[in-house]
Amino acid sequence: MKTRASNLNPAAAIALVVIAIGVAKFVFAADHNQARVSEVIRDVRLLPGHGAARAANVNDTIREGTAVRTGTDSRAELTFSDQTLTRLGANTVFSFGIGARTYDLGSGAILMSAPKENGTIKISTAVANCAVNGFNAILEAHSKNWNKVLMLEGDGDVWLKKNPNDHRHMHSWQILIFRPDASVLPQPVEFDVCKVISAGLLITGFKNKLPDMPTLVAECDKQKSQPPTTNLVDPTNQNIIDQSVNARPPENTPPPIRPTPPPGDRPR
Repeated sequence: MKTRASNLNPAAAIALVVIAIGVAKFVFAADHNQARVSEVIRDVRLLPGHGAARAANVNDTIREGTAVRTGTDSRAELTFSDQTLTRLGANTVFSFGIGARTYDLGSGAILMSAPKENGTIKISTAVANCAVNGFNAILEAHSKNWNKVLMLEGDGDVWLKKNPNDHRHMHSWQILIFRPDASVLPQPVEFDVCKVISAGLLITGFKNKLPDMPTLVAECDKQKSQPPTTNLVDPTNQNIIDQSVNARPPENTPPPIRPTPPPGDRPR
């Protein structure tokens, strides 16, 4: 007795395969466009595209179209099914972009951690775009203050939305600092990785230990064994381990200070 499957003609069999592939792609995309709230500290709100804001709870599912907002002295952690992890600092608005592995930092500060096998991840702010691969990085976006990208570990590119052809490639231990009205990016300079991972609130201010902490400790040890050619400082005179800057009033905005690139590393 023949089964029903054996009676399928070639065209029908091909159609079933195409449908199966389409369903698989849809499920795969959906997995990358949703996350689970894995930690909530104080005031964290979910902002759906339609409907009123509500308090976030651990294990809530965040999908495309819903933003997460943290209040003053508040933080949140989101965990994705592909093991990408995002931590939000105080006074931060974060959401999914259009398409898989695309995210929007509306304002504030985030730490993102993603395995190399996840491919390229794009993070967008009002001023700049970042494309990174296999990384641990901190990003700060402020409308009236310095914007920053700190590459703790990994590599990627950053470019201004108003100047998309002028990329700055970044690698581990580098920080890029620019004003919200910048038209050209400076060159990255090195920062103190050990200081950030030992005292930064996006690293230490959570109940759960950062999964990639052993990797970051290894980067710290490596940096200490290879003394830099320049001082490991933040040229904006802001403390890079304190993500509360977004809560400061505009009058506390520091004067324009341009990071000076080391000799031989001038902007192209």
